[in-house]
Amino acid sequence: MGIYKGFIACGAFLMCLVSSQKLKTPEVYYLHVTSEIDFRFAKTVVTSKVVNKEPGAREAVFDLTLPNEAFITAFKLTINGTEINGKVKEKEQAKQEFEAAKAKGQSAGHIVAKPRETNKFQIQVNVAAQEKVTFELTYRELLTRTKGLYNHVIYINPGQVVDDLKINVLIKESRNITTIKTPPIRNDLLTEGPEGTNQLAVVDRISPTKVFISYEPSRAEQEPGISGQFIVQYDVDRSDNAGDILVMDGYFVHFLAPKGIEPMPMDIVFVLDKSGSMSGTKMGQLQESMYKIIDDIRQEDKILIIAFDSSLSYWKPEFVQATSSNKNAAKEYIRKTDASGGTNIDLSLREGLQKLMQISGTKGRASLMVFLTDGQATSGETRTERILEYVKKQNEAQLPIFSLAFGRGADFDIVKRLAAQNNGFARKIYEDADAALQIAGFYEEISTVLLKNVSFNYVDGTLYDTTVTETNFNTYFRGTEMVVAGKVKDLNKLQSGMTVNGEGSRNSVSLRIPANHGIIIPWPVHPFPPRPPRPFPTPLPPVTTRNPGMMEKLWAYLSIKQMLRDKDTLNSPAEIKKLEDKILQLSLKYQFVTPLTSMVVTLPDKTKANPSEVKASESIPTDSLSSSWSLNRGAPAPQLMPNGGANAMMFPPSVSSFGSQQRAPPSNRFGSNRKSSRRGGGNAMMFYQSLSSSGVQQTIQPRILSGFSVISIPSWNSLPTIPSFDARFPRQRPQRKPSLFFTTTTTTTTTTTPKPVPPSVPKARTLEKSQVPSFGVILPGLAKPLCFDLPMSSSSMYTILKSTSPGYRMDGQFGTEMINKITVRDGRVVSFTADRRDITKTPVYQKNINDVTVTAINTPLGLQLWAEFTTTKNDVEGFAAIFSDYSGKLVDIVMKSGEFVAYVDLVKTNGQQTSLGAITKEFGDGVCWYLDSETIKKFYTNMSQFQVAGV
Repeated sequence: MGIYKGFIACGAFLMCLVSSQKLKTPEVYYLHVTSEIDFRFAKTVVTSKVVNKEPGAREAVFDLTLPNEAFITAFKLTINGTEINGKVKEKEQAKQEFEAAKAKGQSAGHIVAKPRETNKFQIQVNVAAQEKVTFELTYRELLTRTKGLYNHVIYINPGQVVDDLKINVLIKESRNITTIKTPPIRNDLLTEGPEGTNQLAVVDRISPTKVFISYEPSRAEQEPGISGQFIVQYDVDRSDNAGDILVMDGYFVHFLAPKGIEPMPMDIVFVLDKSGSMSGTKMGQLQESMYKIIDDIRQEDKILIIAFDSSLSYWKPEFVQATSSNKNAAKEYIRKTDASGGTNIDLSLREGLQKLMQISGTKGRASLMVFLTDGQATSGETRTERILEYVKKQNEAQLPIFSLAFGRGADFDIVKRLAAQNNGFARKIYEDADAALQIAGFYEEISTVLLKNVSFNYVDGTLYDTTVTETNFNTYFRGTEMVVAGKVKDLNKLQSGMTVNGEGSRNSVSLRIPANHGIIIPWPVHPFPPRPPRPFPTPLPPVTTRNPGMMEKLWAYLSIKQMLRDKDTLNSPAEIKKLEDKILQLSLKYQFVTPLTSMVVTLPDKTKANPSEVKASESIPTDSLSSSWSLNRGAPAPQLMPNGGANAMMFPPSVSSFGSQQRAPPSNRFGSNRKSSRRGGGNAMMFYQSLSSSGVQQTIQPRILSGFSVISIPSWNSLPTIPSFDARFPRQRPQRKPSLFFTTTTTTTTTTTPKPVPPSVPKARTLEKSQVPSFGVILPGLAKPLCFDLPMSSSSMYTILKSTSPGYRMDGQFGTEMINKITVRDGRVVSFTADRRDITKTPVYQKNINDVTVTAINTPLGLQLWAEFTTTKNDVEGFAAIFSDYSGKLVDIVMKSGEFVAYVDLVKTNGQQTSLGAITKEFGDGVCWYLDSETIKKFYTNMSQFQVAGV
């Protein structure tokens, strides 16, 4: 984030505010990010609330950064109770509506620098005095498995301390979750060595297949402000190598990441640019990265290095074995390589491909090319179409080519199309201090080939063939995943089994998927509204009047991504147009903002931003790339028209594309001049992605199964219940010795040998009362506690729990916010006073009375207490005993209005049932289902009955 000529350019997820430097900005008082990950498919809702406390109107900007692979699916703006929803429309139609709105007023918009691998969403709103505005944006993405982990990244940068800042992530998988990590908040730059753990993130295992992550820093813990990436990494059990086939409402997805397959020896040719533009820092970073890469090459691999400028330079004329002596010689050659001359891309690719084809074809070996350039073709053949046409024609063996564009001057168009047309993917390398790590990290992703020429073979008539995504994969790398999705035509045939074939290091690999080994996911059911019937078995295709289910949306997402990638492999305008029509059709049907659609938001006149209050940069760097705008590719600049009435915002298409990971350097700032207008009308905004797509990252990778069965996925309460208190109430707090009562079942696996992490000392948290529930109960049938606060008087004493047989009594004295002191009478009188410095989460008191276990721990605000009831027959009294004759059942956890709501059924011993909705909060060393004040009144109508007289 940086202040530049009167506006704040925020490079992350969140609500940013814009105004003149002389005026106070509206305040962001609420920022919640909620992500629900169902079988790798993430739905993320960002909700930000802002209030203008000033006597005059102020401009606020909802400025959001989201992952490059994400599709925006919804946007809602709420002003004074009025909801304004964005609409996804065909780009040309949206442009016409945008122009019509703009004709009534003035176009206003600016482009800001953005973090790597991201897209931007921005809308400006005028906030009246004392007025509140709520912004809510939803997007979806399929998490990519890289280096053995799924990575879910949330960008956050409020630009200020926020009263209510929370990130919640719920992961639901079909297999046991074996690894879960939450690294510290970080920026774009890569670092070497282990990252450590986010000490404020709570990781709670709800069940073996479900994990809840909560991050809720207090105002003090946010100082001086949070900026960076909140990351969740995880993986699932792959012990039987079978993978998963999931079916829901007529659509299926097939995941495969086989385990235990021997790596294939590789033949690798590196084609590296050493032209004059590579001189200085870039050449040094390339050399540093190549040292790391060469060190990691295995002895059974063969390598060839070709450096090029206007001509070619060889380390060796042919491939050589990667022995220790040869690797040392290769590093010495790299060290002595100087940058000079022009850039003959055509000659280098011809020679590299020819050498690779001469050695390829050996059974049990994998061949590939790594191509890197920092510029555009200036020598030899310079026409992009001719260069690509030759490579595509000569590469009859379909050998994969992976390409890197190094720096702002690189021709990313040829790089991404080269990769897309030759079974590879492209990556943009940024001229930052971590460039060497970027290059080495790229190679690490493709350094180990497990299978090649992989094909998924389904029984004829099983699927609607025109709906199925790619079923053939050129290369499968360790740590990644293959994914196939489509529409089911005959469920019985899908149950009958299928095979996955590929070539391995020694011979062909054939994985047989036996019958009845898939998972049928029932249609989501919740207590509110009434539950619909289970959709299977149903005639296929599914009922069209119902909203598309999660699996159908996942299929649509994968289909669009694949078609965007395929678009880069085409040269015929007619074929491109035909493919674009298909992309458009799916984008509109499922309301995805893609390169062929736009989201239009039309605002009332009174909410239009006053352009005179915002001063953008007077000049825009013409050598910089942005996922929202690229001037050096001839993209149109924002149109500024001083016609009165509406304030319309439109963001031109980017040269960035699917999977390209195109990122603008954080140091760049973009802007556009604005002219003011005071006339009335409407306010419109358009957001859309690039028209181009790229064959870059290997994002849509189908997986392979061995052993296919069809079973019904268990509901929340049919999952195995772990009876012990330790396993039912865990919280992952790395860097801390676990107490007797709080353990974590997390299994950590890594793909590399980590360096030792220096021990860190846990710090005392500065929390607010809204973050710390006072009380909790754990009921039979519930794996997590119900937690709540009660209306108590300061300095008053209340009976928490008592029993006449045996004689036992626990009283608690309420302080200013929580119980400050407990007194226990159990044959003797013992008191425990809160120690706000105690951060161990170790119980200061714990006692079992008549099958009820009462526990107290220290928090920064006082004592937190809960009672665990193992049966519904308990001879106890006190306010903790109000729930003693209840059992519970967790129906489901549902995302509702941008928040997770846990639906819980409570059943009393007399059969009376009560259904509750609860939000999630941190509690003890995990999370709880929090009952608000209105809900808790159903159980506690008179707290005075528990007050100890005379105290």
